[in-house]
Amino acid sequence: MIKLVLLPLLIIFAALPVYGNDVVTMAIGDWEPFTSGRADNANVSEELVREAFKLEKLDVEFKYFPWIRSYKYVEKGEYQATFPWTKSVEREEKFFYNKEPLLTEQTVLFHLKSKPLKWENYSDLKGLRIGGTLGYATGKILEDNGLKLDYVSIEDFNYQKLLRGRLDIYPSSYFVGYHQINMLLPPTEASLFTHHPKVLEERDYYMLFSKSIPNAKQLIERFDRGLKKLKASGRYDEILLKITQPHSHKNLSSKN
Repeated sequence: MIKLVLLPLLIIFAALPVYGNDVVTMAIGDWEPFTSGRADNANVSEELVREAFKLEKLDVEFKYFPWIRSYKYVEKGEYQATFPWTKSVEREEKFFYNKEPLLTEQTVLFHLKSKPLKWENYSDLKGLRIGGTLGYATGKILEDNGLKLDYVSIEDFNYQKLLRGRLDIYPSSYFVGYHQINMLLPPTEASLFTHHPKVLEERDYYMLFSKSIPNAKQLIERFDRGLKKLKASGRYDEILLKITQPHSHKNLSSKN
């Protein structure tokens, strides 16, 4: 009789997705200096996430894909989480968010020094060619104010389009913009870029957890607890200092 009871239970458990109790699998992409699978010392938020989970006795494993694919993989439950993402109605319907902000970033408008930008109101930006990246929320505020964006699948393309005169402005995180410009382009070309000092918006970034995994809420609790410990210890600020201090970037355009 016991065997007959245990057999159906074993079949049920065998059909459930298997996640290690001590490893959290995450799908992310390239958003230097916060996440990167292609450049050294350009993954500050990965370090924050790794250390926050470590304080809760959990290891992490990062896999790198285009952001749209990472988003879909986590939505389907093929990976447990992805970061860093801002909040939106669509995302809150599809994912669980953690509560403690992982990052707070300012978005500014990048342009070439040879094409000075003056703007106070969104109407000042009408008629300009504005770049956008699929899956990114940095351009949404412009669209909400009646402006059209020319989207590409990979953020790198927008800096090339600015350089070639095919765009006038591109909204990006202050640190991400300068890090990627210096990383992707030779110094002579990188020096041609600047940004407008007016902050487009300031946004908090979080981790998205799949609603398709059974332990999502437990992972959220442990991550938030670990992140709070990291901030209270001073280690969080110590890690972030790596992107606020001047440093040189390895130029990817020189790779064969």
